[in-house]
Amino acid sequence: MAYIQVLQGTPTWLPVIASNVNTGDPRTGITFDQVDVSYKKSTQAVFQVKTLISADFRENGNGFYEVLFSSAELNTKGTFLYVVNGNGALPAPRVRQYVGQAFIEDSASYTPGTISVSTCVLTGNLIDVQGNPLIGEAVGARVLSAPAIQGTSPNIGGVGTNYIGTQTDSGGFFALELIQRVVVDIVIPSINYRRTLTVPDTDTELLFNLP
Repeated sequence: MAYIQVLQGTPTWLPVIASNVNTGDPRTGITFDQVDVSYKKSTQAVFQVKTLISADFRENGNGFYEVLFSSAELNTKGTFLYVVNGNGALPAPRVRQYVGQAFIEDSASYTPGTISVSTCVLTGNLIDVQGNPLIGEAVGARVLSAPAIQGTSPNIGGVGTNYIGTQTDSGGFFALELIQRVVVDIVIPSINYRRTLTVPDTDTELLFNLP
């Protein structure tokens, strides 16, 4: 099991993946009162129930969620286990039990994990009907889904669903750098361009040449 490195006594959001117990498909729309969370510090023999409130649970899309554990819950060095289950308030279908693991270290031994990713730069040029460059036009992407990314120290990361954008320069040229193999929605409003694609596993590609 991959684990996340946490600084002792620091409130931290820890990941949860919710999937259909029968199909494995991502489960969206879950709220804090539809899950039960328990945890166990390295010095504890049994799991403790975490009383979840709305501010401690958030959805990141595509079946990815996070639970906020407090400084008191993360105050003991060593392995920290947590379990998340759907409860009776969760409408069918049921979700698979999620078991997560973190490793809590003090300030003397804690070194934040690093994430190393491969990226691809999507490029292109925008022009008007007279062949003149379109200057300062927005080119953007929003992540729809992505693989987990293994880091070091050790650390494991996920890709956020935030909007990433750039603009064309004085020649109408744009370059948009994205993580390889993520699925993104590309939007260029000025030319009414929109498409969903998987970012190629190459260093650079011409956007408009992609199949």
